Amino acid sequence: MQVFLLHSNEPTLSLLLERLRLPHGTRLTAHQEKMQPCIIHWGCYHAEKASRLLVQPVKCQLRANNVNKAAEVLKLHGIRYEAQRQEPEEEGGLQTPRSLRRYSYEYKVPVFHLQALTLYQRTQGIFYGAPHPMQNRHEDEFIEVVNETPSYHAIRAKREAVKAIYALGLDFGVVHIGVGGGGELFVLELETAPALDERLAELFADALHRFAGELEEESAAPRTPVMLGADPEFLLRNEQGKILFASKYLEKEGAVGCDAIVLPSFRKIYPLAELRPEPSREVDQLLRNIHRTMQQAVRRIEDETVAWVAGGMPVTGFPLGGHIHFSGIRLSSELLRVFDNYLALPLVLLEDTTTGKRKPKYGFLGDFRRQKHGGFEYRVLPSWIVSPKLARGVLALAKLIAEHYRQLKCRPLDEPAVQEAYYQGDKLRIRQLLPSLWNDLVRLPAYRTYERHLTPLKASMLRMEGWNEQDDIRKRWKIGPFVRKEVSSINS
Repeated sequence: MQVFLLHSNEPTLSLLLERLRLPHGTRLTAHQEKMQPCIIHWGCYHAEKASRLLVQPVKCQLRANNVNKAAEVLKLHGIRYEAQRQEPEEEGGLQTPRSLRRYSYEYKVPVFHLQALTLYQRTQGIFYGAPHPMQNRHEDEFIEVVNETPSYHAIRAKREAVKAIYALGLDFGVVHIGVGGGGELFVLELETAPALDERLAELFADALHRFAGELEEESAAPRTPVMLGADPEFLLRNEQGKILFASKYLEKEGAVGCDAIVLPSFRKIYPLAELRPEPSREVDQLLRNIHRTMQQAVRRIEDETVAWVAGGMPVTGFPLGGHIHFSGIRLSSELLRVFDNYLALPLVLLEDTTTGKRKPKYGFLGDFRRQKHGGFEYRVLPSWIVSPKLARGVLALAKLIAEHYRQLKCRPLDEPAVQEAYYQGDKLRIRQLLPSLWNDLVRLPAYRTYERHLTPLKASMLRMEGWNEQDDIRKRWKIGPFVRKEVSSINS
């Protein structure tokens, strides 16, 4: 797929253009229009064509450039925004003053397509370790930290910058991050069409070339079935309602293990039990693998009076995740947005009243983690092992979306009102969106392959049937004290 950089001769852009080997200009020729290239908008002065693959949508740039609107959106995602420049409010002509807060550290992070390209730190900040002699200055206040193990706060700042860019519907930008006295992070400024110097121009040119190369490689490569994996979590609760730490029964590693929660003091505890089944290209096989790990867990957790509970937050303070792993598919912001709109958003219709308490610290839209093997995990969902029927439906939907995401164009989550409905668990608002989302899925030729798994899922969504996070999941999975001879007939 051809990539075209559409710009308006923004100041300093020439530094990028002289390094760029991709087609670029202030408008497309008739021939280029016919080719339907992927358009990268640098600046927000052109009309969009929704039929194309777009990078840095204009409407999202306009929203991000309005300090007050950007602050509202970022707040939904759990991101603090403290504007570092004065800007008139939309009503009343008042001004948002520059923050008077003092920051322990300040960073600037250029981001492109889910990656922090480098890290700049304000020179008067405190450094961990000796500065590298080849650090580069940026805007006379920041220096680039290179060839040095990043500090704890630097790693957090990079993640927060990527999260902020994604939350605003953007694909790139430069994010100014401040670290408060208590370690809390603040977005201080965000540039959607960054002012460039030589170094930034080099970084963005390299990133654009990598992106174009990935698209070309993807379009030329034969399609292969996506590999699915998972690591859903659950809690152990005794008859008195007290949580028993999974580390009492399980090791940290292995097909069945325990997982950590980090306390505000940064101390790790291991209360969560986690299933790590063998991945598979087949949904039914992955479900059997999950059931097999549950049987292994039964042998480790010998006390049958201990209930297993799943969902989002069955017990206050203990958030659970149902992370799904993917390999054989390229991670992209476009793919994450399709997962958010067609998987995470409809799944809210099945949540219990306690599920949403994990948001937005956990379960925020677009949450992902790259894996060493080259794949990634989608980390937005709560623990969907409440029942085999739900697990099968969720995995089938994830598989269908992953293999056909380019054909799924609906983006209700582009609207802040729908993002708010997601974070607040507003089922009535989301229920109205389900028919159009599901119609897109039904039109996919592969829908028939998974229809028997997806039809019950859709029916439950339409009825807004919330799962019960207090139920012992062993009952429906027929394990432990609820075991029956024919485990192959898991269908409840």
